[in-house]
Amino acid sequence: MDEFRRGWRVLFAAAVGNGAGVTGIPFFTFGVFVVPLTVAMGWTRGAVSRGASCLLVGTVISAPLVGWIIDRVGARRVAIASMLALAAGYLFLTQLSGPVTHFYLAWGVIALAAGGTNPVVWTRAVSFWFDRARGLALGIAMAGSGLAGVLAPVLTNHAIEAFGWRGADIALGIFIGVIAVPTLLVFFRDRRDGLPGRGDPPAAEAPPLAGLTLHEAVRTLAFWKIGLGFFFVASVVSGVIINLVPLLIDRGLSPAGAASVASVLGLAVLFGRMGTGYLLDRFAAPFVAVVLIALAAGGCVLLTLPDLPAWMLSLAAICVGLCSAAEADLVAYLTGRFLGMRAYGRIFGWQLSMYFGGAAAGPLAAGFAYDHFHSYLPMLEISALSLLVGATVLGSLGRVPRFAFDTAAG
Repeated sequence: MDEFRRGWRVLFAAAVGNGAGVTGIPFFTFGVFVVPLTVAMGWTRGAVSRGASCLLVGTVISAPLVGWIIDRVGARRVAIASMLALAAGYLFLTQLSGPVTHFYLAWGVIALAAGGTNPVVWTRAVSFWFDRARGLALGIAMAGSGLAGVLAPVLTNHAIEAFGWRGADIALGIFIGVIAVPTLLVFFRDRRDGLPGRGDPPAAEAPPLAGLTLHEAVRTLAFWKIGLGFFFVASVVSGVIINLVPLLIDRGLSPAGAASVASVLGLAVLFGRMGTGYLLDRFAAPFVAVVLIALAAGGCVLLTLPDLPAWMLSLAAICVGLCSAAEADLVAYLTGRFLGMRAYGRIFGWQLSMYFGGAAAGPLAAGFAYDHFHSYLPMLEISALSLLVGATVLGSLGRVPRFAFDTAAG
């Protein structure tokens, strides 16, 4: 409990930042815009959904650079500047017109400018403040995107119905600028900054951190197993989440009903992240990963079945949401435990780049598959197989290295 008394401010700010950042509001609301943009702009569904890949490709490119920068200058300034850029990006989206390539370019630029709102920033800060309860703390911080997944699809759908898709973009930009940015200004701190009156040592006096350098890490099997395993998992989860709303509309649900099921997925992400954190502090992380990935594979199979009632569709969404809840948390936890905190920002930046590489490939492949087959069924069948591959790779990680339990190098 002492860690939570000392670090609750940072934990709260990290949760808000994660919910508002590029893997929160933009990701979970993207599917709600697919049909309105198809109608308003004349683009195909596949073309619109590929815009999510541009968002994720930008994150792939920026993640290693962000990790390098925050290891040198800290996370706070990077997070605040990037959150402001994200708010401005939503306002910029309202000016879009013309070919779909402008849409792709806009999301690519937004992802690069707002790269400092990705999980490497929030997990680094939380990992520095928490050790014994790190799994639970990471789960709480990453639950911010789960809360965004619960509320944002439904509220964004209401905003689109009331004000159109441009008005919804304005509303999202204002929310990020008015709520998320001030929260980071007041509460978000790096471990090196300390807290007034708490007696935290300056960075120069802190003991050296245990773990590997980036050069050492890339020569280990654990580095590549974590990265490639979650490449397969992220490709599936992102492809399903981005296309869930139009998929459900094709199954006969109304746009509001589909958004409601999507919010159930977000609810699974919200509670799943805290539950995953609890499990990580008590069970082997590779085992936790395999169980949750297997649930997602079951959810994909369930979505291939015809004539399912709404509650079964919600159950399938929950299975995918629980896996989505675990993804970024597990990447962060496994990176810190198997590779250490010595160069966490740099190492996790590259891990996150592979993770988002998969997440970018998912909507891209799903969009092409839908345009070719005019059905989401082939995507779901391949998704179940990809999840099994990811579970096999991550399940082979083995034991956590001894240095993971040391507070200082050597």
